[in-house]
Amino acid sequence: MPKKQQKETQAEQSARFKAEVQKLIDAGELSHTEAEDALDKLVRQSKAG
Repeated sequence: MPKKQQKETQAEQSARFKAEVQKLIDAGELSHTEAEDALDKLVRQSKAG
């Protein structure tokens, strides 16, 4: 049986996400510039489609 997921508020989820992203940036596994470029590309594609 799958484990029941914890309920988180939006603020708690956002804080957890930001902390995980910062860990990736600190480890050199995520580039802020590359992430911004990827997000811009996704937004442009969604507007065009």
